[in-house]
Amino acid sequence: MPAVTTEAAGGELTIVDLSPLPQSTNLPAVVWDATGWSTSHSLFIDENGRLYLHGANRGNGGVIMYDLTQDPMNPVEVGEFQNWYCHDSFARGDTLYAAHIYDGFFSMVDVSNPASPVLLGTRTTPNLFTHNTWLDDSGHYLFTTDERTNSYVGAYDVSDPTDITEVDRLRSDNGSGAIPHNTYWLNDYAVTSYYTYGVSIYDVSDPHNMVEVGHYDTSPFTGDGFNGAWGVYPFFPSGNLIISDMELGLFVLAPTYTQACRLEGLVTNAITGLPVGNATVQISGTTSEDITAIDGAYATGYHTAGGYTVSASAPGYIANVINDVALVNGQVTLLNIQLQPLVPFTISGTVTTAGTGAPVGGATVQFVSPTYSYTATTQPDGSYAIVGAFADTYAVTAGSWGWNTACLAPQLLSAQGTNVVDMQLQPGYADDFALNLGWSTSATATAGFWERGVTVGTVLGNSPSNPGADVPGDCGDQAYVTGNGGGAAGTDDVDGGNVVLTSPVFDATNGQVPRVRYRRWFFNGGGSGNPNDQLVIALNNGSSSVTVETVNSTTTGNSSWVQRDIIIASFIAPTATMRLIATAVDTDPGHVVEAGLDVFEVVYESGNGIPENQSSMISVFPNPSSGAFTLRSPGAGQLQVFDAAGRVIHAARIVSKGDAAIRLNAAPGAYVLRFTEESGKESRVRLLIQR
Repeated sequence: MPAVTTEAAGGELTIVDLSPLPQSTNLPAVVWDATGWSTSHSLFIDENGRLYLHGANRGNGGVIMYDLTQDPMNPVEVGEFQNWYCHDSFARGDTLYAAHIYDGFFSMVDVSNPASPVLLGTRTTPNLFTHNTWLDDSGHYLFTTDERTNSYVGAYDVSDPTDITEVDRLRSDNGSGAIPHNTYWLNDYAVTSYYTYGVSIYDVSDPHNMVEVGHYDTSPFTGDGFNGAWGVYPFFPSGNLIISDMELGLFVLAPTYTQACRLEGLVTNAITGLPVGNATVQISGTTSEDITAIDGAYATGYHTAGGYTVSASAPGYIANVINDVALVNGQVTLLNIQLQPLVPFTISGTVTTAGTGAPVGGATVQFVSPTYSYTATTQPDGSYAIVGAFADTYAVTAGSWGWNTACLAPQLLSAQGTNVVDMQLQPGYADDFALNLGWSTSATATAGFWERGVTVGTVLGNSPSNPGADVPGDCGDQAYVTGNGGGAAGTDDVDGGNVVLTSPVFDATNGQVPRVRYRRWFFNGGGSGNPNDQLVIALNNGSSSVTVETVNSTTTGNSSWVQRDIIIASFIAPTATMRLIATAVDTDPGHVVEAGLDVFEVVYESGNGIPENQSSMISVFPNPSSGAFTLRSPGAGQLQVFDAAGRVIHAARIVSKGDAAIRLNAAPGAYVLRFTEESGKESRVRLLIQR
């Protein structure tokens, strides 16, 4: 006796009598008129004939319980659990396991008396978006999914509801962005519909070490997005799986359930014998890996037997590689691994002002490698020291508000080197957000707050709604973005108000024609009716504010980085106490609103409209040219070519000192070449193109 529910308006509950099958397909059905609700998200029916309805438009959208034993075609309400919204649940015996997706946890509830449910315990799930729950046959272990990008299938010991313990978590297609949807337990396996990844099968006979042993991809899509395998049903007597793919329809699979080859052990310090936490143990040539906890223990595995190379690495240690480790289906291979500690050393140096050599106190200096990250702040004399660093190749960045951020080429640093790294900063207000230089945020909205980070792409339907990367050619890969959670465009967008990003104070009185330049993107769509939201850029001079740009859904260049060049005096009197303010606004009725800001700078121009040089160290010839010319530079650095509107029309990396041939496909006119040395020193020169 199946029941069907829907979130469509007026859907209520459809109950179908399947008893005429297979002799007849004329199946009696009723659309049951519930009391107090008309839509709901999902339902579960337990072995005792009790129906649990989730996400109805009644109360908090919690669980409403019905008895089906009296008349399956006419359910009788027997109780409800309305503490939180419930997206899905599993029930067995007297216990309900409810997934509270928006609260990020599941609950265990005693429903022996459904008229008076008793909360037994709760537990958060790895990505705080608990989508579904399923219990194993023993009743000791529960499995969950989080419907989030790059999230996990989680395993929990629920034998003591007052002390629910996470015992393992596993995700498929690591790092691709794939999203798990629903997981089901069957005979020591967890079978999961996994959107763009298709369907995965985990061996969970040991819930403390889940291992992926099967996978079938139903979808042409990859990575993030709500496409592909929506649902899977593994409970047919035949053993076949049926999969519902959102674009391609129904798939029927005959799975082979393979036992995992498990690899487990301890990682310890080779000198002290103490456990090493945060060590990564990987089976080479596979995606199987685990990270040790504080006790040094790891547990991973693979689906195919054989001899494998196993590597272990941890911050502060020399990696250890072990060859010919035998893995066997249905068995646990024990492998304890020792790591030799590295010798720590000190990185030091000074940060000074280019041209004058004056120290830059309070500057941020950052060293980042694939393994380590160190940050220091300079003393008043411009000096800094980082104690306890380890050998690696580091990207080095230094900056402070009032100077241009400088990025050095990767530096190989070790205990055997001098490890002195000095940097020069060019004076001027500029920020590409590689470092935190003091921008502030505020909001009246409930979501989508401005944050500095590596931009994560989003999609609306199947179309990208933001660039998914910062402006190319600047230091690092960070920008300010509203709601940088990724996924669908509406997952972490601006909702119910505004979000405000404000620059630190800058002085716009030190040149003839002060200008503000920045890059921004904006997206506004979805919802019903025409999008009506906006991104507003304003300038404040300490006493008043003025809007210099309003971006809406019809503005050219949305969903891509657009450079703007603003003459301050055209809008407001320049002062020594200026700020730039970016406000993204979600106006009723709501639509998807997302925005980004990057590469802010203040420049001063002479009377002819060309930025004033700071003793240019570059030259170009011939000049004028036809677009093909030679750039002579004092060393390696970054070249950018700007047109008269301030747009970057060409960017290139200059790898060494000397002459470099450049060819521009540009219209005749005046252009500005900006060259930034690796020390951070910047110079400009004007180029004329004639045909």
